[in-house]
Amino acid sequence: MKRHSFLLLLLISFVLSACNNEKENAANKPAVKQDMEQEDKQENSLGKIEKINLKVSKDSLLSLPPGTLMTDFSYEEDIKDLGNSIPEMDPEIKNQLPSQLEQLTKDSRDLESIKKGLLALLASPHYKHILEKSMAYQPQFDEPFLPDPTRSGGDKEEKAAKKAIILLDASSSMLLQADGRVKMDIAKDAVKSFAQTIGQSSEVSLVVYGHKGSENDEDMFESCSAIEELYPMGKYSKQAFQTAVDSFESKGWTPLAGAIQKAAKMSSNYLEGTTIYIVSDRSETCGGDPIQASRDLAAKNSNNTVNIIGFDVDGDTENQLKAVAEAGNGEYFKADSSEELKNTIQYEWLPSTLDLAWAFTMAPDGWEIGDEYKIGEQYPLQLWTIGRRESHRLRDAITILGENKWITDDEQTELRDWAMERSEAIKEVYITMAKENREKAAAKSKEIRQRIDEWAEKMRALKKERGDIW
Repeated sequence: MKRHSFLLLLLISFVLSACNNEKENAANKPAVKQDMEQEDKQENSLGKIEKINLKVSKDSLLSLPPGTLMTDFSYEEDIKDLGNSIPEMDPEIKNQLPSQLEQLTKDSRDLESIKKGLLALLASPHYKHILEKSMAYQPQFDEPFLPDPTRSGGDKEEKAAKKAIILLDASSSMLLQADGRVKMDIAKDAVKSFAQTIGQSSEVSLVVYGHKGSENDEDMFESCSAIEELYPMGKYSKQAFQTAVDSFESKGWTPLAGAIQKAAKMSSNYLEGTTIYIVSDRSETCGGDPIQASRDLAAKNSNNTVNIIGFDVDGDTENQLKAVAEAGNGEYFKADSSEELKNTIQYEWLPSTLDLAWAFTMAPDGWEIGDEYKIGEQYPLQLWTIGRRESHRLRDAITILGENKWITDDEQTELRDWAMERSEAIKEVYITMAKENREKAAAKSKEIRQRIDEWAEKMRALKKERGDIW
């Protein structure tokens, strides 16, 4: 009996021992697996760090990945002007940084790896955006209209009117599209260029109509009464005229007759003849008689004329606008596209007798060139700003490394010098890119001026050939 009990106890002991061994093995296996995964993760992290390029250039900054702690750092905050102030690190980043830096010093083998690790944590996320914007910069000077009578095929010599009134239709139909753009925007661009050129030899005025109320019946009276001189008759000023053109939107009805009557009243105060230029896509909708209004205007002065461009019009509208131009001793032109509108204004309406002595004023002046220089410098300057802000983050991180004795004093000094040198190198990239953009603006300005000079010389030769001494 005792022998049987002893054997039973021995068997139980053996079973329990086997179970305990299995539990120990089961417990140890995940730990080993976890350690291996951690090691793989660290190796992958180090591998990514090693790919970071410490050299500072456009290419290296373009390919620099955003710091892992900087993913939520906004573009607006990154480009905010620092002035002489020292930016404080974001509290959330500051809280996460010590543990990341401690791990970095455990993983990194040398200072080069630490530098790359600091950038992997704290590099600005906006280098690529800013650099691409800067490299895409092209100066946006206004293109001068340089009319060439030889291209229109006409032999007649027209005397430039001393006064010109531009009537611009701003009714709701101008909100429709032509060539993928709103017709009002196309007309505004064309009128701006037109006025810049005729303004060299004529006083100009801008009158708009149909730009108030809406096309609804209840707004008819307000809209039909909306005939307004936005640029008073006088010497052309580019900034003031373009501001006037940009000050309204298309809204309602089409008081064409009322607009012509407004021009007639204005011209009655002028001793010399007045040329009226109308851009419209619609016939009269306010009950007036634009043909009679045009006839009355021409009757007041034999030198008064009414010229009209029908922009993307239907047959009935074209018939009325043709009759209006004929009644006003002027000409009607049809433009079915933005290119035709530009060409019609450029080659048909512009007088061939211009004051060529003032042609140079169509080229960008010193103020415009200076403004364009500032635009070209905008993104390069932002590059320098985010580089400075990044440098402060790096130095803050280096201070934390030193205070915790994760690096030696000599290493801390070397790292701080590196952060400063990196900031200066980014500044050099800014200076280079700003210079490149300035050269783009200067070259474009020079090219425009050269075209104007060549055009003026051609026009002088043409005038001489025609025997026009004026």
